[in-house]
Amino acid sequence: MKQKVWPTGHIRYAFLLSFLFTGCMKDKITKTYKISTPIFQVLSKFREAIKSQPAADIDVAGKITVIGKYIYLSEPSKGIHVIDNSNPSSPKNVSFINIPGNDDMAVTGTTLYADAYGDLVTFDISNPLNAVAKNFAANVFPDHSIYAYGYNPTPGVEINPDSVNVMIGYTVKDTTVDYDPANSYVVSPASCSGCLFTASFSSSAAVPAAAKTDGTNGSTARFSIINNFLYTVGSWSMTTFDISNPLVPAFASNLQITGPVETIYPLKNRLFVGTNNGMYMYDVQSAPSTPALIGQFTHIVACDPVIADDNYAYVTLNDSSMCRGAINELKIIDIKDVANPVDVMSYALTHPIGLSKDGNILFICDGKDGLKIYNAANVNSLQLIKHLNDAVDYDVIAQNGIAIVVASNGIYQYDYSDLANIHLISKL
Repeated sequence: MKQKVWPTGHIRYAFLLSFLFTGCMKDKITKTYKISTPIFQVLSKFREAIKSQPAADIDVAGKITVIGKYIYLSEPSKGIHVIDNSNPSSPKNVSFINIPGNDDMAVTGTTLYADAYGDLVTFDISNPLNAVAKNFAANVFPDHSIYAYGYNPTPGVEINPDSVNVMIGYTVKDTTVDYDPANSYVVSPASCSGCLFTASFSSSAAVPAAAKTDGTNGSTARFSIINNFLYTVGSWSMTTFDISNPLVPAFASNLQITGPVETIYPLKNRLFVGTNNGMYMYDVQSAPSTPALIGQFTHIVACDPVIADDNYAYVTLNDSSMCRGAINELKIIDIKDVANPVDVMSYALTHPIGLSKDGNILFICDGKDGLKIYNAANVNSLQLIKHLNDAVDYDVIAQNGIAIVVASNGIYQYDYSDLANIHLISKL
């Protein structure tokens, strides 16, 4: 009997047809998505958690303020650590103020001002171990705001905290659905009307000015106090609050600034604002509620903390990607004629960020290269006194012979009362 032999190509074709028909006979195709469902909390309840708690470990060090024997250290987006520095050789972490969405702060007398996302929170810190939130100014920091979904309050105008929901997190679960490749879609959670959204996860009588003592902020601060006014900077603006009544700050003005803005530094009746394209100087003596631009100095694009004395401004420029920078140096600017600032000298550094000055002694946090201390009596020829590379340094406050340094892994303190024997005295 003759056998019929099929060509190889025909066999492959028959097999392919069989596979396709089998695929078509499947009932359906499914696909599994991870569905994120928001967790909401009423704003009034959310605010109840903004208060002092037991001391907590410092995971990430942020901005710093020093007043009296206390150090206030922010932990970005979480809150503020309160540190008793009565003995700088043995600082004690004594409490933590829980403030979701916090980055900046300022202290005057027994009042602490801090941001909580888009809101300004005022605390009574008569007892630093038990900070009590006394006032909430709603949505005064628009570029940090978390109001969304049609809820658009007027900046600074109080809202009904029982009528707004805050999204405090998500629950995530796998959900399997029928899938049609020709009509694919994305499943998203239902919106919430009138909700207040977090980031993606991350009255008393006025106190006379003479009775108050203002805290000292680090050079990376975005809050500053001069007399009875609080000045804050956002990405493109400066907002002023009248704090004649310390516990109830009153919105005074908002001024647009060519930015992005990074830092603000007070000196007598002037404000020095650092942006990634220059330094702007404002007068607040004649009209403290509406700062007036009196001088500016532009430079190459870079991150730009700034401090100043009566004669010179000291600006650190670094190449952080967020500022699109390409240079790492200290720039010294003559500001004796504030309307006509003059570039005096530049010094190459590794990655300078925060800085501080005590008399003729200049302290620079040079990132991974640590802390560098200079004799700045002659700005044209800085003399290196000491180079301390204990940690990656971020900011510094130097006063009364003690340099308090914010580093990537905590706070370091150095005794510089004897310039020939500058040494580490504590680490927290």
